[in-house]
Amino acid sequence: SESQIKLLELFSKEINNSKRVEESLIIKFLIESGGLSVKELKEKVLKKYHYSISDDTIKSCISNLNFEFVRREQKIIFLKDNSFHFHVKFMEILSNSIFKRFLIDSIYYSIYAFDSTYKEEHYKNGLILYNKYSRKDVCRLLNWEKDISSTVYGYRTQGGATPCFVTYHKSDAIDSTINYNDHFIDQSTFAWESRSNRRLESNEIKDVINSTRILLFVKKQDGEGTDFYFMGDVNIIPDSIEQGSMPISNLPVVHFKFHLQQPVIDSLYRYITTDKIKQVDKPSISEKPGKSIPIQQSLSFQEKLNNPIPLYDFYAAAGSFSELKFEKDFKLIEGPENSSGKDYFACRIIGESMNRVIPNGSICLFKPYTGGSRNGKIVLVENRDEQDPDFNSCFSIKTYSSEKSVSEEIWGHESIVLRPNSYDSSYKNIVITEENAPGMRVVGEFVKIL
Repeated sequence: SESQIKLLELFSKEINNSKRVEESLIIKFLIESGGLSVKELKEKVLKKYHYSISDDTIKSCISNLNFEFVRREQKIIFLKDNSFHFHVKFMEILSNSIFKRFLIDSIYYSIYAFDSTYKEEHYKNGLILYNKYSRKDVCRLLNWEKDISSTVYGYRTQGGATPCFVTYHKSDAIDSTINYNDHFIDQSTFAWESRSNRRLESNEIKDVINSTRILLFVKKQDGEGTDFYFMGDVNIIPDSIEQGSMPISNLPVVHFKFHLQQPVIDSLYRYITTDKIKQVDKPSISEKPGKSIPIQQSLSFQEKLNNPIPLYDFYAAAGSFSELKFEKDFKLIEGPENSSGKDYFACRIIGESMNRVIPNGSICLFKPYTGGSRNGKIVLVENRDEQDPDFNSCFSIKTYSSEKSVSEEIWGHESIVLRPNSYDSSYKNIVITEENAPGMRVVGEFVKIL
């Protein structure tokens, strides 16, 4: 059935993706043996992989197997008397032999893929050195309760752990406010900068300093995609923390130096630190003696778009709107007349929170916010401290409502409320307070449905 196909897709993407083997093993043993205790699972993993599973990881596995981590909750397994059990509803789904065959195939693939990259000496408390992980993978492997990868802007401290994500060679077009000077000093030392507009007394900086675990993830450049190489756990070098400022924007920033607990292997260090490959003109091919046609010209069949505008996918987007723009994480579509060159953009609206005006799945046109009153307007909001359950990311679309006490341009409001406009009464207002206001910004104003 369609629902079973979607469930298989969830298993393939969220469980059997070879990033962590425990979930796949739990399902495998339950299907094959009909029962599995926590003790048996721990013994099997210790015997095969030579590491111990924590109780927090067991709890995380159950949450992930029930898809609570990705907010797609299903009744798959539960723990009773310290043993794993399938829910009756899932047992009924497993009675479908085709579904069961595909699920087992997915499980076996995941275990095989994990085993092929696993090295005992590289295993570091849930992650494997030099393997590639997305922000979402890391949230899962750190046993965080929910996927908050969309709010991990370069780094985030939660539960005492701080994963740091670095793009080593920044785009030439990157905004000066996020052009951080992160770099290797040598294979054991990494210079790292906090987000801009942070000071030594900021709570965020104190959280980093007091972390029980700091993990470093690096990718060479944006073209590599959303995954980062795990460089290992790091320690802050004593007396290396300094207040500084960014060279162009002059925004305050805090400098750190990290000592890698294990030096980066030569091959990966050379690959990451070597300058990105420069684009060079392609050679020409001769059509006739004395005449040449550039390859790019002779092989270019791309249809020209009228009024091209970027179409962003904000669903489960990892990173800020600025990062999506500068990493060119969009595709161009044809926009309405006179929309090109004005920073207009489009996105597909996911969810039912605005379905009185915008049906689920609509592609909508937005214009950048340029000032003036936003009261009563439909706006696309980015809030790095919140995750919208519909968008599954830090982006949300709501009606802006405010009662001003000073002016529209500063946080001098008596209240700011982002209101849904839905036939479903379960959607609630989002109230912006002075405390969470710095994490919110209006990305664009709704123009129309395309």
